[in-house]
Amino acid sequence: MKIGVFVSVVAGQKGFESNVSGHIQVPLQSIDELRAEGHDVHLITNEFSENRSLPFCLAEDLEIHFVTDSRNRGGVLERTGKPGQGLSFMRLLRQVSEIKRICKEQKFDVLHLYGYNRTAHLAGGLRLFGLKIPVVVTIFGTFFPERLSFLTKRLWKRIDSIVTATSFVKRNLEKEGIPTTQITHGVIRHINDEYEGPELGAPHRVLFWRDLTIDNGADVVIEAYEKLAPKYPEINFDFAVRQHWEPIKGIDKIAENHNNIHLYHFPYEEGITLPKLLLESICVVMPIRKMSIDPQLVIAETLAAGIPVIASNQRSNPEFIVEGKTGALVPLGDVEATTTALDEILSDLEKAAEMGRAAKEDIAARWNWDNYAEELIEVYEKVTR
Repeated sequence: MKIGVFVSVVAGQKGFESNVSGHIQVPLQSIDELRAEGHDVHLITNEFSENRSLPFCLAEDLEIHFVTDSRNRGGVLERTGKPGQGLSFMRLLRQVSEIKRICKEQKFDVLHLYGYNRTAHLAGGLRLFGLKIPVVVTIFGTFFPERLSFLTKRLWKRIDSIVTATSFVKRNLEKEGIPTTQITHGVIRHINDEYEGPELGAPHRVLFWRDLTIDNGADVVIEAYEKLAPKYPEINFDFAVRQHWEPIKGIDKIAENHNNIHLYHFPYEEGITLPKLLLESICVVMPIRKMSIDPQLVIAETLAAGIPVIASNQRSNPEFIVEGKTGALVPLGDVEATTTALDEILSDLEKAAEMGRAAKEDIAARWNWDNYAEELIEVYEKVTR
């Protein structure tokens, strides 16, 4: 089968070609899985400026087609502009025309788009404006109610099939009357395989590895760390963070006041890597407030590495963390509950190690790529019939 896969933004900031967001990782891995089964898959993505570059994980022989970007991104990734604003109607028409032309020239059997509500609108619009082949959309997360819903509902109905990975997103779509097929996928980044270096030390740290923001619950983690660091002086309470346009301030001073609280900025200093930090962790704390994707891949990746996770009890997180067995689920923004959950894990390191082993087994059994390509092909065959 010949398949076109559309991903709006694949190129990222230069220097971060190995640091790929989940909404890009999933379709690129999907392409690899389909190609491994013998299918001819092409990537369609928006053109990008010279200060961007494609991620290293792209297969060298993958055929890529570039189309006009319909959004005036204006520095969205640097936050000099605002996400979700600046749609150009003229560029949108060009984008639709170019995608249709590529699909016709390449004689694709099906076009598969990955994204959110706006991607679904684009897919429905392509069919509305004459695309002859079926369109399938994988939805990472939903945003309802929609503006101009009288129009967008018609676009959703034009889509031949909707796919999502989690029960949470499936329920949200079906509440809107949108039939959805759930196809679970596996972990993409295998932290254990990434580690290259001397023998790892015994687990001796707690780790937060997200952007240092309120949206990611970093403020909750800071308070939990400050409360528990004096109680567990032999344990490191660490942050591994990337540059961000709105980081929480003052963390450096907090680290200065506690010998066992450390802050590591990416790119990390010599001898420090994320795999090393993670694989030497007793547990990971991620009380994320604002999730942009379901599943939140950092949670799945951590569990797959054999590390229990404390995360916010929302959206698709309960589909990954088995309460009390592979981690803990805490209410949004609840410092006391987060501190208590972390304290319980640190007070029994033997149990923590068992939770890690259970997490690795559970994710491998329930979230993998074993049947992913086969299930996608079933969807394609159904819509092409």
